[in-house]
Amino acid sequence: MTVRDDASRNGARSARDASGEERILLAVRGARDRELLADLLDAYEVVVWERGREDGPPLPEFDLCIVDMATYPAVAADLEARKSDAGDRFVPVVLTVEQDEQRVAARRLSDVPDDVLAVPAPSAVIRSRVESLLQTRRQSLQLALYRRAMDSATVGITITEADGDQPLTYVNDAFEEMTGYDRQEAVGRNCRFLQGAETDPEPVETLREAVENGESAAVSLTNYRKDGTPFWNELKISPVYDDGELTHFVGFQTDATVRHALRNQLVHETQTLKQLFETSPVGIAVLNEDEVIVRANEAAHRILGLRRSVVLGQPYDAPEWDLVDEWGNPLGHEDLPFDRVRETGEIVRGYEHGIDVADERRWLLVNAAPLTGSEGERIGVIAAIEDVTAQKQQVRERERLLDLFDQSQRIASVGAWEVNTRTGDVLFTSGLAELVGVDSGETFDLEEAFSFYHSEDEPEVRAAFERLVATGEEQSVECRLVTTNGEVRWVNVRGVTTPETDGPVFRGTVQDITERKARSKELERYERIVETTADPIYTLDDNLRFVLANSATADLLGCDPDDLVGEHVSAMFGERHSQALLEAIASLLAGESVEESIETVVVDQTGAERKFQTTIASKSSDGEFDGIVCVGRDVTELQEHGRRLSVLDRVIRHNLRNKMNIAQAHAMMVLERTDDGDVRESAAAIERATSELLSLAETARKFSSALDPDVTERVRPQNVADCVRNVVEGARLSYPNATITVDSPADTRACAHETFELAVNELIDNAVVYGGDEVKIELSVSEDDGPEQVVIRVADDGPGIPSLERESLNSGRESPLRHTNGLGLWFVRWGVTNSNGSMEIVDNEPHGTVIEIRLPKA
Repeated sequence: MTVRDDASRNGARSARDASGEERILLAVRGARDRELLADLLDAYEVVVWERGREDGPPLPEFDLCIVDMATYPAVAADLEARKSDAGDRFVPVVLTVEQDEQRVAARRLSDVPDDVLAVPAPSAVIRSRVESLLQTRRQSLQLALYRRAMDSATVGITITEADGDQPLTYVNDAFEEMTGYDRQEAVGRNCRFLQGAETDPEPVETLREAVENGESAAVSLTNYRKDGTPFWNELKISPVYDDGELTHFVGFQTDATVRHALRNQLVHETQTLKQLFETSPVGIAVLNEDEVIVRANEAAHRILGLRRSVVLGQPYDAPEWDLVDEWGNPLGHEDLPFDRVRETGEIVRGYEHGIDVADERRWLLVNAAPLTGSEGERIGVIAAIEDVTAQKQQVRERERLLDLFDQSQRIASVGAWEVNTRTGDVLFTSGLAELVGVDSGETFDLEEAFSFYHSEDEPEVRAAFERLVATGEEQSVECRLVTTNGEVRWVNVRGVTTPETDGPVFRGTVQDITERKARSKELERYERIVETTADPIYTLDDNLRFVLANSATADLLGCDPDDLVGEHVSAMFGERHSQALLEAIASLLAGESVEESIETVVVDQTGAERKFQTTIASKSSDGEFDGIVCVGRDVTELQEHGRRLSVLDRVIRHNLRNKMNIAQAHAMMVLERTDDGDVRESAAAIERATSELLSLAETARKFSSALDPDVTERVRPQNVADCVRNVVEGARLSYPNATITVDSPADTRACAHETFELAVNELIDNAVVYGGDEVKIELSVSEDDGPEQVVIRVADDGPGIPSLERESLNSGRESPLRHTNGLGLWFVRWGVTNSNGSMEIVDNEPHGTVIEIRLPKA
């Protein structure tokens, strides 16, 4: 491509209409052509695009593009996309062709080029073509700007044709939003489609006349949106003339629905306020700058207890009524809120005071606000006065009830909860918050509320709540609750449904039943014990008729427990048993003891007589005697066994002592009359054995009182320290070669069996027997720091007690494989046990034995 030399030499380059900011893109192949075009179009910003950069960045921004046939295939797609994205904005493209290419280009090329320029061409032609296309672009940009402005306007804008039925040719976005009709539905139709049943015909006629006369008009009329809802349309139309000929009308629509509503509301509210002022149950008073009441409604007169003629013209603290504060002290003028409102312009809310009128005290709540003039100056005060006497009494009563409720929660160990169905929040009362260990007034969601329950019980609680929500029926669950400090409490959770206007409300209680649950379990345990025990246990009412009886009672009598209920005890156990019970009841009622024991003969189901020892205790209801509880023990075999043992004990001890004395005498005679060494050795062995058996019998005789585990009257307070010292003094005389020491305070008292001194003496004897004559024995008496006990300790350095024998004594029983050879330590253990004490045998270090006795402090 070449540009004519006369074009390059044309000095009259006119760019009067060109903009220095407009950019021309040169996409031509020849460097000379590019240079000539750049010089020719120097009034614009010229950007060069060279072939060979097709894979590089996209085409730069431009206002007009000049492209030749050689470069066109490389940029055609980009140019087409650029024109498509521009929408209403014109993006001109000039294609330069050689003279012989013009016809081919017209046939083969798409509609991307807007102009085809055959070159070479004069400079003026080139400039004219470029300027003409740029002018068209400027107009398109201006039109696009206008269209965007119209589209984004906040009022509705429409354009209609002036001829025919005046169809719409344009509507903007605000019109669409106002009416609900989009452009496709509105364009081509007359605006009458917005009218409806309540459209006033008068503004419609005004519009018709203006259109016929080609004049402007402004009306307000009722139109209808697409969904059928009416709205107030403030419409202005203006004619559009072209060369003196009316061609279009431009309309401007404003949604005045709110404005009309506000205007109507203002009128209505003005009337309403006048009525409200007079009919309001709240007293309203207007005070001028001098705080004199210049206007007051009927409620204010009634609340102040005075006629309107008296109230008007009076200051608020007039002498006709007395004002007091919440404590009953007189209020001065400076204490009232009106001065602060007048001086600062601030609103005073919730000012409470009392007023005494005609020997009656009322409590008033005052809200005061400034009144201002047309220029903002303060001209007075308006006050709302409410009689809150009843509310104040209700508040006090509510506070009293709340305090009573809180105390009731604490006393009954119960709290309450409420679930807000709209928010899912759960509110705890103070009682439940205290039980759980959280702050009172804290709210939780449902998941947090469920998390307080024991993990094993939470599914059951959740299921119960779901049933409550689904059915509305009351639910009750016993479960475990875990407090914030980890304590597990048994609770009873109840839930009910309460109807409300905005949906059901779920409320309930949580009662701490831990103690009741424990008592219930304890009662069940006692019931199982009573039911499974072999001893008859039964209760009788105040007429000695059976109320309850366990299986052992029924088995004794050969009947079912339920058959006993209502039967008199004499019919089942006989008259002698019944009479003995009556005597025991008399003793109980006389207050001589809390329980009585009787022994009677009862005939069992086989007809055999059985001796029973029955323990009786009274039961009462509301402090009145209500019957007795009886626990029987069959002592038939026990008493017979005891008698036989007593006889056997006396016979064995008597015969054993006599026979041993005889055997010992014969052994002494043999020793005196023979010189045979073997015979003498045998006789000496017989003499030692008999001496040991006699000593054993003597020990048993001395400790016989310790054998009975039920004898408690032989246990009494003693100065055990003094007893130990007395035993040690005697032992030193008996065993002069042994080293015996004692460490004890002057006075240490403990509850001990009467055989206590014998027991200590037995322990020293035992130490000498096992340790030899020169054994070292240490005794001590002390008070334990922990339990209320006294500790007596006997330690020796002998060979120690054999382990099997020590194990028998520590466990308190013997077996074929574990037994002892003597009775002395057993007697000591039984005496300590009868004293409600304990005994323990351990090794002494490095050798020997330590026997520790613990007795209750006296």
